[in-house]
Amino acid sequence: MKKYLLIGLTILIGTNIVALSGTAYNRMGGVTAQLMLSERELSLPYISRSKKENSGLSLAIIWRTPTGDSENYSRYNSKDIKIYQDELLALGFDQRDVKDNYWLESRELYWAFEFDGALHKAEIEKAAMKYQSALTTFQENPNDTTSRMKTEYNDNLEREKTTNSRLFFIEASADYETLAVQFSGQQNIVIVKGVAKPYYHSNDKDYSLMLRHLSVRNIMIPLEYTQILANFNKRDRRKINLPRYAVDINWGNRLEPWIVEVKSLSD
Repeated sequence: MKKYLLIGLTILIGTNIVALSGTAYNRMGGVTAQLMLSERELSLPYISRSKKENSGLSLAIIWRTPTGDSENYSRYNSKDIKIYQDELLALGFDQRDVKDNYWLESRELYWAFEFDGALHKAEIEKAAMKYQSALTTFQENPNDTTSRMKTEYNDNLEREKTTNSRLFFIEASADYETLAVQFSGQQNIVIVKGVAKPYYHSNDKDYSLMLRHLSVRNIMIPLEYTQILANFNKRDRRKINLPRYAVDINWGNRLEPWIVEVKSLSD
């Protein structure tokens, strides 16, 4: 019995050492990106105030893909992006496997994100155009349907301005350096790791890439900042709300984030 207990303790200690070593390495050397995100991009957990022990709380990273250049604004965000065959091959996927094997395994890639830049501005402009169109239709033909559409599109526009995430996926790559060189000097760009899976659509004979999830989807809240967030309940993101907190975040050598500071915006 003591033998198995000792083995278990050894494994536990070894696992903690590896985890701490990884955290330390991530924070060594230069910072790869620095951003101040808010509640728009960092969501509280469902359970916060009901927990007396807050040391295990984390914030979920909320990100989006932009609406296509030729597409109308939509509040619903798809993580399935169109991609060409040569682009899939450059990402390290094999064309034959994509076509013939529906159960092809996902691959970890490097993802570039833009924060509060041209992509978000474009979404606001598209939302405004859709609202103006609905407003014109209502003015020309006022009825319950056109009134409802006018209200819905106005709400969408306000959410885009005040509530929705401003962190947009730009591009994926099989290596870090390609993205680092491409976006060098742009302070609102962050490069992280994410898991993606390709699909081949036999009817249309084209490909898509499903952006499944970030490799690091949540950021642990340091104990000294849990009290700032302890009085906030998780919000319904479908409603229009101003953010209640801002968070300074660094990304390190392993492209993993950590919290530098948390500020309340409700004071």
